[in-house]
Amino acid sequence: MYSFYKMHGLGNHFVFFDEMGQDCSRLKKPRIIQLLCDQRRGIGADGVIFITDPRDPKHHCRMQMFNIDGTEAEMCGNAIRGVAHLFRTHCLGIEPVLIETGGGLREVRSEGAKDGTAYYRVEMGPATFDLIPTGELVPEKARKPLDWEGERLDPIYVNVGNPHAVLFVSKPWGEDEMVRVGAWLETHANHPRRINVEFVEVLSPHEVRVHVWERGCGMTQACGTGATAVTAAGIKAGKLQSPVTVHMPGGDLSISQEKNGTLYMAGPIQEVAAGRLSGAFLHTLQALG
Repeated sequence: MYSFYKMHGLGNHFVFFDEMGQDCSRLKKPRIIQLLCDQRRGIGADGVIFITDPRDPKHHCRMQMFNIDGTEAEMCGNAIRGVAHLFRTHCLGIEPVLIETGGGLREVRSEGAKDGTAYYRVEMGPATFDLIPTGELVPEKARKPLDWEGERLDPIYVNVGNPHAVLFVSKPWGEDEMVRVGAWLETHANHPRRINVEFVEVLSPHEVRVHVWERGCGMTQACGTGATAVTAAGIKAGKLQSPVTVHMPGGDLSISQEKNGTLYMAGPIQEVAAGRLSGAFLHTLQALG
């Protein structure tokens, strides 16, 4: 039997498996991840997270994340708050929690709890704006113009542990158009490893409204790395000033940037349920694997 936890950060919901006490390797297959995330036949989630032993003994744990389509992602800002919460809750309140991710080491600190919701602040590190060396963006000479229905799109590319294409828009876009553009940009030839897409309305130098198309997931209620990428891109472009409140469909995150470029993300996480996969469901998973 595999034990799991389900948590959400601003409606961005995940299934967590603690692999420090059980071997979950048989679950890390695309078809099984897809079934676990299925809202009708599985548990239902935007992704599956495995909390594993760290590679460096000086750190507390490692986070391995899989998107709803079964692909592995480097980092997730909302999910990492859940990892910190579970580790801190079940490991006698260790503070801060040092978490290894595919996008680098992250330090997470508790900011207390209110009405059943816990709040955490994550050191996201500095943003980078050159995605060519990591293969997430083709060189400029090979890049194709991003022409969408007669309009030239000019995203700001940002990496905050995973890649983002940030689009500042002058007026709100409809849901259907964001879905079509998000899916198109995610898999565009300019982005050989696929990319996350943000649609951003600037409300003031300290406030934005954001909708996010996440690679491997589609439109989501919230995205912690997306909010961080938007803030970094906005400050770089002279559109925003730290701190920034990022409004998303699922709620708000607070992002700040220090003078040295280090970014911090603060927001909530809520534990929803804990349980075990049933024997019947494991039989179904075994048939898939």
